[in-house]
Amino acid sequence: MSRDTHRKCALLIAKQWPEPASTAAGRRTLDILDLLAEAGYRIEIASPAQPTPFQAKTGYGEHQIKVNESSFDDWVRALDPSLVIYDRFMVEEQFGWRVREQCPGAVTLLDTSDFHSLRDARHQALKSGQPLNLFQPVAEREVAAIARCDLTIMISQVEVDLLKQHFCLPDWQLHYLPFLVKEIPAPGSTPGFGERQNLAMIGGFKHAPNRDAVVWLAEAIWPKLRALLPGVECHVYGAYADHAMQRFHNPKQGLRIIGRTDDALATLSRYRVNLAPLRFGAGQKGKVLDGWLSGTPTITTPIGAESMAEAEAWGYPLTDDAGQLAEIAAQVYRNEADWTTVRDASLSALASGFSYRPHAEALIERLDSIARDLDTHRNRNIWGRILRRTEHRAEEFMSRWIEAKNKLAGS
Repeated sequence: MSRDTHRKCALLIAKQWPEPASTAAGRRTLDILDLLAEAGYRIEIASPAQPTPFQAKTGYGEHQIKVNESSFDDWVRALDPSLVIYDRFMVEEQFGWRVREQCPGAVTLLDTSDFHSLRDARHQALKSGQPLNLFQPVAEREVAAIARCDLTIMISQVEVDLLKQHFCLPDWQLHYLPFLVKEIPAPGSTPGFGERQNLAMIGGFKHAPNRDAVVWLAEAIWPKLRALLPGVECHVYGAYADHAMQRFHNPKQGLRIIGRTDDALATLSRYRVNLAPLRFGAGQKGKVLDGWLSGTPTITTPIGAESMAEAEAWGYPLTDDAGQLAEIAAQVYRNEADWTTVRDASLSALASGFSYRPHAEALIERLDSIARDLDTHRNRNIWGRILRRTEHRAEEFMSRWIEAKNKLAGS
């Protein structure tokens, strides 16, 4: 890709190098970068993480950076981006004050991928059996990062509403951007009922909701489902399947932990039913989207369905009861008419909520509007200004102290 320095530059500062084949978040990140490139931005990616053999080969500029080192300051000032994207709130904490100091005219954009605090709070509620408590210390950090940025893109309208209602964030600081789908598969364009067999589950194992889903599947759902579908197997795919996940590999009972797949859609298109038994989580669910895009009826829970489609749009009743989930999955697996109903419902959901062009254009228009009058936009963000004065200064002094300590240790 041409490195035309006269084009406006968008810099992504990423916690990890994007791995689109490993995580839905990685795929979404690349979708955002691609739409920015289409809009005329020169794209640069920077991360303090070590490269991996699974990271995307994007053709964009890639830069290794370091946390708590002032070398970043000179580098980002020379790069002079007009847009800086943080892919997690903790990345904004680490680098946001440096960007604001060195590139004060750059629009800052936070991509939460999902509302991390909501996912954590739901996890704690599930483990403790206590009511959901959104107001945890991690929420304070995440909401502070949102307030400090010029705009935050949220993948879930549910979470946009939650931030407005419970955390009093203004609408003009939030932007809904779902998964972006350029081509909606037509009925009949993917393998049909008779061409498929067995069930699948897919999701990266670094993600806590996916790990919990495998445990719940193995211990509570699969024994019931196996009894309803004797001889049928369930194959679990996902990157980074460690020993804790491999212990559920049980070929004699038809449950196999397969591991990484290079092509999620091609893999799922061989299976008759896609399972997404999520008990907690947030945001939109890549495993559900992959099921839809591959024409694979996807059986999920209310948490899995959240922000993807309304409850009545799935073709079956949503439930978080293991026995009922097993019965629904078995019915869809055995009955071609039910299978077709669920598949067609997913195609309708894709067409109505995830089309690429209108969402891409709306984001670019929003960013251009902010950039045209950045001072006015920032002047009304009084809480962001206060937090930059206090919390960012604390982050700055901590970072400078760590840098000085490291230099002394190396001298």
